Amino acid sequence: MMKQQGDYLRLFLDITKAITASLDPKEVFELIVTKIPQVVHVDAATIRLLDPTRQKLVLEAASGLSETYLNRGPVDAEESVLSALEGTSIAIRDAANDSRIDYPEAARQEGIQSILVAPIPIRGKITGILRLLSRTQREFNSLEIEFVAALAEQCGIAIENARIYDEQQRQLNYFKAVCEIGRLIGETRELDTVLDRIVSRLPEVMNLKACTIRLIESAKGKMELKAAFGLSRHYLERGPLDDELATYFILKGEPVVIPDATTDVHTLYHKEAANEGVGSILAVPISVKGEPIGMLRLLTADVRFFSSADINFAMTVAEQGGVAIQNAIDYQIMRDLLSECKRSKSGQK
Repeated sequence: MMKQQGDYLRLFLDITKAITASLDPKEVFELIVTKIPQVVHVDAATIRLLDPTRQKLVLEAASGLSETYLNRGPVDAEESVLSALEGTSIAIRDAANDSRIDYPEAARQEGIQSILVAPIPIRGKITGILRLLSRTQREFNSLEIEFVAALAEQCGIAIENARIYDEQQRQLNYFKAVCEIGRLIGETRELDTVLDRIVSRLPEVMNLKACTIRLIESAKGKMELKAAFGLSRHYLERGPLDDELATYFILKGEPVVIPDATTDVHTLYHKEAANEGVGSILAVPISVKGEPIGMLRLLTADVRFFSSADINFAMTVAEQGGVAIQNAIDYQIMRDLLSECKRSKSGQK
């Protein structure tokens, strides 16, 4: 027993060192699902984390399993998963015949015999699960269960460290992008050029599917599309947005996050969003001196959680854009007036 404990301590230190060596979240996930099975002597592993709503588990990484098995269906309501999400590790000796496992036939076809499910805590909250799967039937003893539970805690630390680093890098990139976009839109007084530079640059910086700008037409008081990137003409012509709940809040100067554009009450065109492949939307007001003059909409291909850094960046760009847009509009008005004056003088001669 003492020797086994000593071996586990050595392995614990080795694997902790391995999974904390990277600050890339994807790499951390891959290290976890490849390294832990090697030391625990199982055939496969998966990591699932709760999405930002904490309602759904998302598969982040897997090793040793077929795509067919991984796509067998959601496991959110599986008894073993629910127990793990409550903080209890679950060991299952016969996966194909245990009532705590959903999809027993899938386990049988995959050759899965035994499973160990451990909770992954992040910042004191259970945020996901680590599943270890064996194609050889085995009885996980208490020491093995405690060892895997301790490893899962280290996984949570490694994941959180990687996320913090990733967020810091994103904020740094956003700061650089704000400076770059400010320079780009400050180089011209042509309205169309200002708008095009904003909608074409943001998708690249924020990893978006698309971006649009709508401005309030003073004569009609309605939002009119002025620039777009990444969307089909059919989607862009789906109809006005003035009666959307999102627009109501935009006109009050508030950003609006739409987690799922195909169902959210803030939007009207759910079917069109589904057909276009739009996942989530972040809409922010374009304002000048506190008065909204339009709306910037950022669209993703997948359902996505917009962080506070994302929202702050979009608001900053919209604020910069508002000044540049108003300057371009004022410049156009002045240019038109000068042209009119010249025509009038020519006529008098």
